[in-house]
Amino acid sequence: MIRAFPVCLFAAALAAQAPSSDVSVGVFPFLVGNMTPRIGEIVTNCQTHGIDTVYVSVFRATGPMTGDLWVTDSAGDWQASWGNVRSTGAGIDLPLLIANCHAANIRVVGVMKCFADTVQPDNLAHRQYLLDVIDYFLDAWTVTGQPIYDLDGIALDYVRYVGSSGAVAQNVTDFVSDVRELVGPLSLHAYLLANRYSFDGPVYNSNFNSYSSVRSSLSSQYGQDWQALAPLLDVLMPMAYTADGSIYNSYGAHQAYVAKTAEYARLACTLAGVPGRRVCPVVKTYSSSGETTTPATIDASITGALLGGGDGYQSFRYDLQVQNPSWWPPMAAHAVPGCNWPKPVLTATSPKLTLTADATLSTDLDQSNASLLSRFDFDGDGSFETPWAPLSATTSLVGFPGAKVAMMQVQDADGHVATTRRRFVAGSPITVFPAALNTAAGGAVQIWLDAGPAAAGHTYLVIATLSGTAPGFTWGADLPVPINVDAVTTYFAGNPNGGLISNGLGTFDGQGRAAASLLWPPQVLSFLAGFPMHWSFVAQDQIGQASCVGDARLLTLY
Repeated sequence: MIRAFPVCLFAAALAAQAPSSDVSVGVFPFLVGNMTPRIGEIVTNCQTHGIDTVYVSVFRATGPMTGDLWVTDSAGDWQASWGNVRSTGAGIDLPLLIANCHAANIRVVGVMKCFADTVQPDNLAHRQYLLDVIDYFLDAWTVTGQPIYDLDGIALDYVRYVGSSGAVAQNVTDFVSDVRELVGPLSLHAYLLANRYSFDGPVYNSNFNSYSSVRSSLSSQYGQDWQALAPLLDVLMPMAYTADGSIYNSYGAHQAYVAKTAEYARLACTLAGVPGRRVCPVVKTYSSSGETTTPATIDASITGALLGGGDGYQSFRYDLQVQNPSWWPPMAAHAVPGCNWPKPVLTATSPKLTLTADATLSTDLDQSNASLLSRFDFDGDGSFETPWAPLSATTSLVGFPGAKVAMMQVQDADGHVATTRRRFVAGSPITVFPAALNTAAGGAVQIWLDAGPAAAGHTYLVIATLSGTAPGFTWGADLPVPINVDAVTTYFAGNPNGGLISNGLGTFDGQGRAAASLLWPPQVLSFLAGFPMHWSFVAQDQIGQASCVGDARLLTLY
């Protein structure tokens, strides 16, 4: 008699046999020394063994409001009060690593150790310090708008209570929520403690505790509530470390434990309403605590990760794999050859208030460009203004002048999503000529507006003030206008096409341009000599919503 084989187990078994295209390795220079000379070696090993992503340790907290930067301070604005920079000579040149990896289509994620036994997640000042450190990596730009640290994501390590019995899960969740808001659409990852005692204790017989029991244990002991964290993360990485030793001694037991960590991480995502989040267990490629890694334990761990519903896996740690060449084959055996994620390339230019964002240079090594989709977040706020569409260039109206960040995601036919960002400066859309006026003699002043083609057909209103530019006012919900409202502002707004000004109210032409004229009568207003007169404009679209504003341009009265 042939017994029925459960469909779910059969599907899982097939999934485990399918190689993963979501394979990564952890590089930790602080444990090794100066790894800059080894960047070429890292890239070659990734290409050879089907590794798609390098996780590199960039910062480690050592105490309250202090830590070590383990990469070269390429941005040049690391603050001495934050901690040491490569103090022992260990570390790596991060921009060089990123450049070489990206040239080979390999992604780079920066790993941050967040907390330690000397500082816990309930320390609000330290949490703000960590946000400042993350911002150091994100808000650093070349003169051409490229990120100095062009990371593909941020990974949070030790994002939990460390050696503490007073864990409060909400503190961890709140911190991760703050990081999520800071990084926007950039990929956010977290190492999750997969404590074996919580999963299988106290007997360790692979008769695993329930999901609710494990969730409660990890929340109360370490402050990691997987289900609460799932909506905030793009990648959940249970640290499912197991090898031959005191707890599990068979291939099946190793496999079952890692499978259960992946299963519970996937269940946390499903119950949190985000079933599509990536789950990538981290498997042990080092020996410690009486446990010895072997090719068999690595294979068991990887197949377990995939059997449990994981999208992929990460080996921990790279340097020890180099020292143990027999550890590479089982990892490569379950990896799709080559580097399988799309390489997003974004160009963003905005000479005025019209941003042109172009995704057409994005590529994928194992798929055609025609199979790739892109979408844009024009202002970097985490909300994408465009739907997924084939690679193209598109334009958008920028609300006000100044430095901004645009973000873009590219998705391949396998569902892999890669994110990139670029800084651009929206130029001034207003010109006043001449820039000075003799109040006694009078004369004409031209006020030229140029918001770019994205503003075509929008209605504008030219405004002015004698009261300065700060604090200004807000147009619509969030467009800052650097004009203090006074009697002059009210006068020109109420008489935009008569009296002293003509064409102060009108419609932008097809190029988003318009011109107003100020005719200053001689002698009559000479008492205003010496006052700084600033000009700007506000605009709304065809349905009456605030669309863009100008900066302030000075007309000197003498």
